[in-house]
Amino acid sequence: MTVIKQQLQSFLEKHRIQPDTAYAGIVWFDHEDIKAKENEPFRIFSQSRYSIRDFGMDPVSQDKLEDAFKLCERTPSACNRQSARLHVFTDRDKINQLCKMQMGCKGFYKSFQGLILVCADMTCYSFHEPNQYFVDGGLYSMNLMYALHANDIANIPLTMGHKTKHLKAIKKAMSIPANEMPILLIGYGSYKDKWKVAASKRKSWKSYVSWNS
Repeated sequence: MTVIKQQLQSFLEKHRIQPDTAYAGIVWFDHEDIKAKENEPFRIFSQSRYSIRDFGMDPVSQDKLEDAFKLCERTPSACNRQSARLHVFTDRDKINQLCKMQMGCKGFYKSFQGLILVCADMTCYSFHEPNQYFVDGGLYSMNLMYALHANDIANIPLTMGHKTKHLKAIKKAMSIPANEMPILLIGYGSYKDKWKVAASKRKSWKSYVSWNS
C-alpha cells in the first residue's frame, strides 16, 4: 500500500494535480456516534446511514433482522400488491457463491455475515406494467436498508442489474422461483468500533429539482 501511495503522489506532482478533498477521499466513523443517531429524528437518522464495506465480527441476531422485516411491512406498493419477496442467506458457501455471481463486491464480501436478496413476485402485475416491480422493489429495498440501520445492522446495496441470462443462472443456483425477479442484493453485518467509508460527495437537491407551477 505504501508503494501505491508513493506512486500516486508522484503522479499528482508530475501532472500538477491538486486533489479536491471536498469531493473525494474517506471519512472515519465511530460506532457509538452512529448508534446514538439511530434513534434521532429522521433528518438526523437518514443522514447517518452509509454503505459499509468494512464489517465487524459481532454476530447479527435474527431478532434484529426480523424486527427490520417487520418495520418494512408498510412499504407502499402499486395497488397494495405487496410483491416483495426476501431470500436470506447465512450459509458461508452460499454467500460466497452469490457474491461471486453478483460480480460487484469482490474486495469486501468475505466480511458479510449474510445476504438479503430482495425479489419481486412478477405475478402481482399485469402485462402492461413491465417495470412496476422494479419501482415497488426499489421502494422496499430503501425502506429495508433504513430498517436495518435502525436495528444497528451495517449494510450495503449491491446491484442486480444483470442481463436476463445471468439472472436466470443466479436464480437457478440460489433456488429462486421462476416467477420472481431479483431487484437488489443487500450485504449485511455488524459495525466495527471505528471504520471508514468513501466520502461520496452528493449533489445539492437544487441541481436536480424543477418547480413546475
